Amino acid sequence: MVQFPINWTLTEVKVNSAVNGERISELKLNDEWTVMCFWHQNQFGYLKPLSVKIRRKFACKEILIFGTLSLSGSITVRGSDRMESKRKFSELMNLGSSPLEIKFNDPQEPILFCDTDYSLQGVINIISINEISSKDFQNAECRKCVQVKSLVELSNDFECLLNPETCFFADVKFKCGNASILAHKSLLSARSPVFAAMFKNPMKENRENEVDIRDMNVSVLRIMLTYIYTGKTPDFTISSASELLFAADKYQLQDLKRVCCDFLKQNISLENVLRILVLGDMHAEHLKSFAVDYICNKCTKFSILESTEEWKILRKERSDLAMDIVYMVAKAGDKMFRRSPFKKAGIIF
Repeated sequence: MVQFPINWTLTEVKVNSAVNGERISELKLNDEWTVMCFWHQNQFGYLKPLSVKIRRKFACKEILIFGTLSLSGSITVRGSDRMESKRKFSELMNLGSSPLEIKFNDPQEPILFCDTDYSLQGVINIISINEISSKDFQNAECRKCVQVKSLVELSNDFECLLNPETCFFADVKFKCGNASILAHKSLLSARSPVFAAMFKNPMKENRENEVDIRDMNVSVLRIMLTYIYTGKTPDFTISSASELLFAADKYQLQDLKRVCCDFLKQNISLENVLRILVLGDMHAEHLKSFAVDYICNKCTKFSILESTEEWKILRKERSDLAMDIVYMVAKAGDKMFRRSPFKKAGIIF
């Protein structure tokens, strides 16, 4: 096992003109491994790190990579405040796999756009799967790696059951538009309480061995079935995560709901917050609360949000939800005023 202690001051930022002007910092660990920090610049010219990628030059063997990295910086606001965001990671890197990405763009954490130096501290451990010995099994991460590898192989085997050429012993068919997808009642029932009830009782789908899907497109259905069989999810967009959240809620796939909600939370912005708010109201109360908090804390001028087409649609189609937002924003503004130095000084505007 190779261990790399990390104590890196992120001062030198280069512009990668080959990839849309990406701003990056690089730390070479050895001839094979490199750590890259990816930055984002706001409209005022301030930079903050968004993610770290651990890359290898030669993807010729399976590797377990694990450790802890902390991103920190200092800023002077009413004294000296220290911002820190910590990540623990453990991942099996297969042959030809992409770099390991560690994100630091959680909106709930205090990594800010500001004029300060950032640093990255921690440790990166790297070991080849084939080199794991009985001694290494004393390390919990190595034991977990062997288990993860077995689960990955199991997941890949189950994925073959969705392939029309290897879909043996299928006993139910999904009809979605012009597409037909073969599946297995036992697997569907084990993963979804809705399918379990459907196939346990004398329902039409159970009698005719056919499930007619009319409220989602075939691409979303395939992603949902792949998750049911393998636990795998693709790279999301806001649109695909939104559609999949509907499917996960309908068929009570709780872990898939969590994955979709986590993605939406990590990628929330003033441009999509109202869409995420409505999704949360329909499918996940904690997602709705997250969107409300984001509006109250991040939308400094509510009039900007009110002028958007999305807000006008919300007021027209979901006036009750729009009124809830107005109330919560007013309540949050009142709390901020009560805590402000102007209130304490008795100054009223």
